[in-house]
Amino acid sequence: MKFCTSCGNELREGVKFCPSCGKPTQAETVEQPKNQPPVAPPPPPPVYQAPPQQTYNEPVYGNSKTSNLIQRVINILIKPKEEWHVVASEKPDATKLIVGYALILAAIPAIASFIKFGVIGVTFWGYTSRSIATGIQYGMVQLISAVLGAYLLAWVIDLLAPSFDSKKDFGRSLQLAVYSSTPQWVAGILLIFGTGISMLILVIGLYAIYLLAVGMPVLKNTPKEKVVGYVVVVIIALIIISFVMALIIGGIVGLFFGAKMAGFGGM
Repeated sequence: MKFCTSCGNELREGVKFCPSCGKPTQAETVEQPKNQPPVAPPPPPPVYQAPPQQTYNEPVYGNSKTSNLIQRVINILIKPKEEWHVVASEKPDATKLIVGYALILAAIPAIASFIKFGVIGVTFWGYTSRSIATGIQYGMVQLISAVLGAYLLAWVIDLLAPSFDSKKDFGRSLQLAVYSSTPQWVAGILLIFGTGISMLILVIGLYAIYLLAVGMPVLKNTPKEKVVGYVVVVIIALIIISFVMALIIGGIVGLFFGAKMAGFGGM
């Protein structure tokens, strides 16, 4: 038997409302309309994505390393403004720069010096002097000086970078130093004609300074108004360092060959 929860009146079976107070005997269920669209779930929280890493491209000039080297030499000499941007897209690699580029091109003046002093000879007052040992000595001095000179140039460029609001990055500095030295190394073939042609080589070397100035804003992010001052200070520092370095290398190589020759003479 059921009773109304409001007034306590007895209720008959199946009655939906109390005949005394009119209160419903059971709760009505409310159904959701069938045509109501489903509620969309809340969007997921944003996921942090790291910025994409810088990618580097290898220049495609040909089917071999030789063609790459030759094309890089041609482009850096003929159209340096465009080629510096290509260099900037490449990841600096000290081994490739020194072994795969600097050593190969620095061998040009080294071989020319060897041929001049070791094979052709140098003439003084009608007397021609030639010596394989002397040729090797001059060739080694040229080769070591060229490679160390490029490395020291990179070191000076990177050391002075903060003073000229430039990016301090030794890899980029090495790229700048090695590739801007290209004219001097290529012109080194003229050493086969003797030291009298050295002034022409020096003039050609001035083009290397131009390459340095063009490459600084691209590789070192140097402000254009500070490029000239940057280049001048770098060249002055490099001249001083190179002079000292040449004396040291020349003395070491001279002592080495002097000892060798003395050993041969005593045999």
